[in-house]
Amino acid sequence: MRRKVMILGCTGSIGSSALKGIQADPDRFEIVAISGHRNAQKITKILSAFPIPNVCLSDEIEANGTIDIPSTTTIYKGRRGLLEMIAAVDADIVLNGIIGSAGLEPTIACLHAKKDVALANKESLVMAGNLVLELAKANGVSLYPVDSEHAAIEALIRAHTKTAIESLILTASGGPFRNLEKDKFTSITVEQAIAHPTWNMGPKISVDSATLANKGLEVIEAAVLFGFESSRIEVVIHPQSIVHSMIRMRDGSLYAQLSKPDMVHPIMQALGHDMPVMPDVVTALDFSRLSLEFSLPDFERFPMLSMAKTCASYLGAYPIAFNAANEVAVQLFVEKKISFTSISEIVRQVLTYDWSRPAISLEHILEIDAMARSKSKFLAQGYRIQT
Repeated sequence: MRRKVMILGCTGSIGSSALKGIQADPDRFEIVAISGHRNAQKITKILSAFPIPNVCLSDEIEANGTIDIPSTTTIYKGRRGLLEMIAAVDADIVLNGIIGSAGLEPTIACLHAKKDVALANKESLVMAGNLVLELAKANGVSLYPVDSEHAAIEALIRAHTKTAIESLILTASGGPFRNLEKDKFTSITVEQAIAHPTWNMGPKISVDSATLANKGLEVIEAAVLFGFESSRIEVVIHPQSIVHSMIRMRDGSLYAQLSKPDMVHPIMQALGHDMPVMPDVVTALDFSRLSLEFSLPDFERFPMLSMAKTCASYLGAYPIAFNAANEVAVQLFVEKKISFTSISEIVRQVLTYDWSRPAISLEHILEIDAMARSKSKFLAQGYRIQT
């Protein structure tokens, strides 16, 4: 029987890569539901290519508009409709490719519905790591990491056992400004920040890659997912994005996972976790043209990474505050209301508040998230670009 897959965030880069992988292996996978936020045109195009019986448009305003769907397709609308679709539709695994904190509630809903989750939404673990892991265990379901770094680490741990590992090593491309002088950061434009040199991603993740906030979030995610203290999680700059992660063994040796920068591989690895290996999903590396570079990150030019590592080492709600402040600041930068360097300044100021109280429920997590966003918006007023 084919594995029934639900894809949340089907119009983004993760969803598009998943559709590409599934289209190449239709005998093993069946898409039973998809969701998108507001790109009705792209959803209509997807429905013309795949016979998908359930679809959700989660944006409340766009969902009340028109969407061209087959008469045999059930449509769900709005945020509530998304949660209803997760609960109602029979699926073996859900790929959560929703961007940002908006993906947390759908992850929780999947676990309550006893559905395995292929998790591309790192914020679910950053904001609610312990809650997510406890719910997965209580409901007898599994989480499969989709980030290429975490998928690589999971495979390496499985091959070499956790007890033999001294530390995890996450690689980072360094983004488009890894060689840019610090005094030029204030003039960085939105267009420059979203032009990632190796990955094709949306504006939010591209900006996070440019500030290294994305790698900071991945450090927090790795600490939660694999049970390693942040002091045992290293980050190295690797601009080619060929080595996706490494593990440093207690005997001093290193093991790495290498493949071309293509998200189809980790996505299909997660969706087909216990299936035979999908042939030809990874293009073979050509060693005659392969050159790999590594360097340490510059924490002075990219303070978001050090702030995230500090948050990962603290108890309480610091990771929630970090994520919320970053989301608010990045959105303001994308809207050209603040400068590139103001992103890290706003986050730094938000983290000066006391976030040591732990969050033990979804309601409390969302309350802290809202509080951090409110403080971020207030602080951002002092950084707005005068026009």
